[in-house]
Amino acid sequence: MEESEKENLYLTFKGAIASIIQDKLKNPKNIKLINEFNAKFNLGLQIEEDYYFWLNIIAENGNYKLERGKLEEFDLVVLVEPIDLLYWLNRQNSTVHMVTIKNKFGYKKFRFEKGSDGKRNLGILLKLPKVLVLDKVKKQK
Repeated sequence: MEESEKENLYLTFKGAIASIIQDKLKNPKNIKLINEFNAKFNLGLQIEEDYYFWLNIIAENGNYKLERGKLEEFDLVVLVEPIDLLYWLNRQNSTVHMVTIKNKFGYKKFRFEKGSDGKRNLGILLKLPKVLVLDKVKKQK
């Protein structure tokens, strides 16, 4: 993967995450969740069977920062193909679909690993879809 492709991938996900957080903040019922969600996680985007492009997300007190690379101290590792992640973020794929169906490399579409402290941090994992997945839009009559 060329450096320009890596930069495009990084900018795509940085923009997507920022856009989702801004959209969530427009709904008053999400403000508390967004502001109280504190987590540090590594996001491995599976580009090839044996190559992951690493990003990290730090959420602290309502501030979200997405950077390239891996964190040394983290709460969770998420492994996913970029296209599957985009489909999950925009609600085309449900969380159940992501954890039960396999991707083109033969792995589950959404996988996670323990944090650097050896804990599974299931609370963070369960809140992740509430924070990062777009809300359903109610159809107007």
